[in-house]
Amino acid sequence: METNEVLRARSKQGNADAQFRLGYRAAIGRGKIADWKQAYRYWAKAAGSGHVRAMFYLGVCYDNGLGVRRTPAVAAKWYKRAAAQQHHEAQFNLGMLYRDGTGVTQDSRMAAKYFALGAKSGNSEAAREYGVCFAEGRGVSKSYASAVRWYRFAALKGDVIAQHNLALCYLYGDGVHKSRARAISWLLRAARHKYQKASELLRRIRKAG
Repeated sequence: METNEVLRARSKQGNADAQFRLGYRAAIGRGKIADWKQAYRYWAKAAGSGHVRAMFYLGVCYDNGLGVRRTPAVAAKWYKRAAAQQHHEAQFNLGMLYRDGTGVTQDSRMAAKYFALGAKSGNSEAAREYGVCFAEGRGVSKSYASAVRWYRFAALKGDVIAQHNLALCYLYGDGVHKSRARAISWLLRAARHKYQKASELLRRIRKAG
């Protein structure tokens, strides 16, 4: 593992990967208090040189006000640049901004577009939200069968919200054959990971007999 001194020397030479790694160490590093201002500065340099992960993390800084004033519109700009290079977390985050109209004009179709890109790249959160789009007909034609497909994809990756949503589909027969047993099975998975909504629904189902 390269020392910070080595990385700083490479950073001064304009090495974007070294700048990204120094930013990451400043933000995450080894039991120390996060220095978000320093992380922001290094990521800004690396992102300006085209480093994709730095673009994403720079977006996170602007999205959450880490080391810089919170500016969702600028976060969207950097997410877009990273998303265009198939960064699946940026695709998910950008989808959320479009879903909620944060930093961009609210646009359900654009939200669905970016959730789809993230989902197809394997991002479980994006897959779950893409499922929600189908379940509610937001930005896409309503289809419980498609919702189930993406909920299951995310649920199998361990997404507890998707597990809960998939359980609801089985409980009410939305897009699948109604199955109380399968609903309970998915709720148990989510409840084991302390997802409160799943635990509460399990109690109601059991109380109802």
